[in-house]
Amino acid sequence: MALTQKEAAELKRKKSELEQKRLNLKESVKNHRGVSVEELNQRADELRSISEEIDEINEQLKDAPEDNKRGLFSGRNGELTEDNYRSSTKYRDAFYRSYLNGQVSESDAEIMSYGKRAITEMNGGSVTSGSEYLVPQTTLDKVYSVIKQYGKLYSAITKYGFTGDVALPIGTAGAPTENPNGTVTLNFSFTEVKISQQAVVATIIVKNLLLKNSILAFEQYLAGEIGKYIGLQLENNVLNSVIGPDSNFQGILTDLKATPSAVQTYSQMDWQQIGMILAAVDSPYGDNGTWVMSRSTFFTKFFSLTDAAGKPLVTTTPVQGGPGASVYLIAGLPVIFTSQIPPSDEGGILFGDLSTYIVNESEAFTLEANTSEKFSEDKTVWRGKVYSGGKPLFAKETFTYWTFQDEG
Repeated sequence: MALTQKEAAELKRKKSELEQKRLNLKESVKNHRGVSVEELNQRADELRSISEEIDEINEQLKDAPEDNKRGLFSGRNGELTEDNYRSSTKYRDAFYRSYLNGQVSESDAEIMSYGKRAITEMNGGSVTSGSEYLVPQTTLDKVYSVIKQYGKLYSAITKYGFTGDVALPIGTAGAPTENPNGTVTLNFSFTEVKISQQAVVATIIVKNLLLKNSILAFEQYLAGEIGKYIGLQLENNVLNSVIGPDSNFQGILTDLKATPSAVQTYSQMDWQQIGMILAAVDSPYGDNGTWVMSRSTFFTKFFSLTDAAGKPLVTTTPVQGGPGASVYLIAGLPVIFTSQIPPSDEGGILFGDLSTYIVNESEAFTLEANTSEKFSEDKTVWRGKVYSGGKPLFAKETFTYWTFQDEG
């Protein structure tokens, strides 16, 4: 049966989202250190399932009508389509003009129709109020780039993109069984991890004059400010949140501090103390360990350390990404800086396997604007939102946390 123009558009939009999800999944397998065989098999199954779904959509699209939206400039082929509209300057400009004007103008209506959301917002799988149009791809890319910059720890942990709340069976390797015939049987136990999502929101108030001056500059400013606040909040959620009515995150440090507390103290940082921290997390989690601390703690307590032979314990590798961008290793294992270690935890040092912290994050970042709240001041309240939630699987086995205590 032939598809209508609307049905074809919905299928193309779904295909685009699946392709992005498949790309993210491939990147997580390629870049993630210490992925177990069980996890690789699970992700391979997910990739096959997504590919099969995309093939089914492609088969349905054979009956799609010819695209009648022609003549709108968008890149190489000179036309705006369901596949390229979100990355076009025309859609981006129309998107921001609609917020400034409080409505979609007649001249922008056809362009904006490409980005009309079938579901305005996902919260636990239910439809609620939210942004009416999909955020332009350039804005989305800028926001996530800034989130990564301000939330390096959040960017490094394991993330999934399931819609709404999920229960994930997570496999853990146990002791292998040696069989009489000389073979070895690998044993796994599975823990069901239930993850609910919450809205992580950043709100800023902007003078409308900024938008009137330059949409490109305004987009850069808006993405930078919203991305910064969301990145810092997500980072804090991963470390310090307590599961409760207002939070679907559980912090690694929260778990470690829970009775009986697993927090340990040190009075001096040296080669021997580093060995004690490394020994506190058993294999395989310690083998995949990452150091997490404030930049100040790293440079005051680690940077100048040497081993028993007088060789530096810290190695530095400059990387592309701007002045001063470097990868630091302590005893061969990577360091991530965070600003979210609690100020009361002087010299706080977290070490462990970040892959054991599981996050479910909706892929649909939303952007909303309210022109009425600050109408008399000619300002607009902008709100960026990500739905996410997460928890550590077994923090006291996979992490260790140390704080400084002066012996004097």
